[in-house]
Amino acid sequence: MEPVTPESASNQQSDVEKYARGFSRQQRRELQNQFETGLQWLEQQPPAYDRALGIFAQCMQADPMGAVYTFEFLQALEQGYELGLYKHGWRQRRRNLKLVSRIEQLCENQQWHEALQQAPDALYHNARHERLLLELAFAAQSIEAVETQWTYLEFALKYFSGSCDVHVQIVHAFYQAGRFDDANDHMFHVAKSADDHLLQQILRALPGVITQQFPGRELISQIASMRLELEQNPSHETTWERLCQILEELNLYGQAIEAAQLAQQATGNTNSWSQRSLQLRLQQAESRLHFHLELQASDSLLDDLQHEVWRIRTEYFQNQAKQYPNQAQAKIQLGWCLTGTKNWYEAIKQFEKIEAEHCAFTIVEEIALQLGLAESQQAIRRFDDALGTFTKLLELLTQCKQPDEVDEELSAQFPGLENESGMQRSLKRIKTLAASMNQTALCQKCDDLAQKIVVSTDN
Repeated sequence: MEPVTPESASNQQSDVEKYARGFSRQQRRELQNQFETGLQWLEQQPPAYDRALGIFAQCMQADPMGAVYTFEFLQALEQGYELGLYKHGWRQRRRNLKLVSRIEQLCENQQWHEALQQAPDALYHNARHERLLLELAFAAQSIEAVETQWTYLEFALKYFSGSCDVHVQIVHAFYQAGRFDDANDHMFHVAKSADDHLLQQILRALPGVITQQFPGRELISQIASMRLELEQNPSHETTWERLCQILEELNLYGQAIEAAQLAQQATGNTNSWSQRSLQLRLQQAESRLHFHLELQASDSLLDDLQHEVWRIRTEYFQNQAKQYPNQAQAKIQLGWCLTGTKNWYEAIKQFEKIEAEHCAFTIVEEIALQLGLAESQQAIRRFDDALGTFTKLLELLTQCKQPDEVDEELSAQFPGLENESGMQRSLKRIKTLAASMNQTALCQKCDDLAQKIVVSTDN
């Protein structure tokens, strides 16, 4: 029995509106029960591949976002293909190509949902067809079914590892997802295992802004030598450090993080290497954001990358604050992470707790503390409290003898203050709130101080 056609599946929640809105709990349970029935057909002896494929096809059409349905369909199709069940003669293959052409036409017309509805039938009659898998991967990407996209690409790479088109689409998919470093990692493995002809084909097919990121053969050989050395002497910490450093410089963060985790196991130096892993994860997130900002990626992708940066920054500075409880700086940095995620109430608690627990601050730390606290108070409309905190902040700014150095330290040390003048930001915020609350004297103090340190407070 062949998988059901798109027409017969259209009665089972395959409408775009239904899965775009999501499923009710009852619908999700029914779909899961249906899927498990398909798995049971595969467990029989001999496995009932056609019955299982028919059920998986219905699940794929009902929920194109469910990558597990696509994976099990392709996996079952592969197992049947290996047994000779879905291999066709050349005449049959030529007739079956009409289904591939239909998918290509739908994708050309940007009818992504319809293409995915017809995917099971086309795949059933064209097992292991490179162009079909790539077209379906692109269709899944276009409706933001990311996991389904990667399922198609995984099988395309498995069957056609020597294809330039497959590798190029994988690299573009990584960039589309904001993971330029994973594209570097993919090309690292291609350069290590593929022949020069394939490598040159891939490089010619990609734009220069992408290919200039890829590691060269010489560095790949150096990394391989270091790994061989570590296999023979896994406790040699200096070699692990050099390996992580090289991988980091090549933007191969995934491999660098993995190396740090292996070093932690091999050397037994848990604290140092767990901290290094976390630091690499933070650098990975920040480098992704910086790189895709330069590429002028979409706003939605940049928002996702920025959110990931704040998430890992928060984890990183939580770890730092726990490791160094007597140092105020890490705790203030954590407070700024909370403001970065607009978690204002928690930020206020954090800053007030720091004030209560610590007596001695550097001038830079105290400016960062008071600015973060005041901005958080202002964000939740506690204007009187914010004005009092801003007044303290202005007194601190008045005491600064070397404002340029203070600016540099604020920018370097505190997340959220990078790439801008902390002094200028402080004076603008103070003056804006003071003006709105008719605090003329405070506004004048801001202007006087701005003239001294050559900072404009105009909004």
